[in-house]
Amino acid sequence: MQKVEINNVNYAYKLHQQNKHLPYLLMLHGFMGSQQVFKHLIDELRSYCNPITIDLLGHGASSKPQQSARYNEDQQIEDLLRFIDQLNIAPPLLYGYSMGGRLALKTALTSPPSFSGLILESTNCGISDAAKRKERKKVDKQRAKMIEQDFQTFLANWSNLDLFQSPVAVDTDLQENYHQIQSRQTPSALTASLKGFGAGSMTPVCADLHKWNKPVLLLAGTADDKYQQINNNLVDQFPNATFSSIEAGHRVHLDNPLMLLNEITPFISNFN
Repeated sequence: MQKVEINNVNYAYKLHQQNKHLPYLLMLHGFMGSQQVFKHLIDELRSYCNPITIDLLGHGASSKPQQSARYNEDQQIEDLLRFIDQLNIAPPLLYGYSMGGRLALKTALTSPPSFSGLILESTNCGISDAAKRKERKKVDKQRAKMIEQDFQTFLANWSNLDLFQSPVAVDTDLQENYHQIQSRQTPSALTASLKGFGAGSMTPVCADLHKWNKPVLLLAGTADDKYQQINNNLVDQFPNATFSSIEAGHRVHLDNPLMLLNEITPFISNFN
């Protein structure tokens, strides 16, 4: 694992290989995750792309500012774009899951030439309705307070949300690894992240999706009713998108990694 300083914070990342004949794939994890949530996918991905994993701000081994303003979308987008510049590679594909998907989408729309395509797992384009966005911001603040008061109880309640229940048997080792990744996070940093870049704080980009004409692969679990509906709508907003439903809950990469790889392999291989 390497570290790079960008805009006075450090990001931990790993460039898993550098084969000039293969496309690059930058992978962004979700809330309470780290680059380690993708570890079980890397060996297969290396056969047809150059995976790059990174700990997003406030997570894993990256810096953990206590000020929520530092997690503002504009600052995180600038961080990512500078990170890619410093890597000095061909424009990568950008993969994002949930919170990481929202950041991936906003970053791609901010600088289309910086990326060759998008893979969005369990991702939305923001909350367009102002009243609903205000309500979600209130929920985000309540969750932040719970994290501050009793992180282990919050984590237990979070894991039991319907959103994360899988319709298929999940590998127990992968589940335990995921739990350990979440348990090792720093509560104060998670609180700042949730206040600064929670779904309620994000400026929606739903009206801008038509501007992205490069290939997009949308992924959502069959048991994740909310994101099934969201992605059935998103696929029609992009000029060049496909939507794949995979037997899984919200965390498709955890619940059904084999089917996930079956879907993303041909998509990425088109960029060879």
